[in-house]
Amino acid sequence: MVVEKAKLGKLSTCEGSPQHQDHAKMNVRILRNAMVMQRWNDQNVMNCARVKAQHEWHKLVIIAKQCPPLPKSILVKLVSK
Repeated sequence: MVVEKAKLGKLSTCEGSPQHQDHAKMNVRILRNAMVMQRWNDQNVMNCARVKAQHEWHKLVIIAKQCPPLPKSILVKLVSK
């Protein structure tokens, strides 16, 4: 293993240095980033599904308004008299 001098703000493999790699912290950081990305992707999928459902709903409302009214059934006519 070759040990190099760490650049400012970068992690180093040099043990004893205050900037040496802490694998536990790095794993937490990597997993947290993956979980954040997964949550972000899930949120995007939900937003797209909601927008699509709203568009479909608006299309159905327009179609329903264009349809002629349904004739009243005989039972409804008898009850209304």
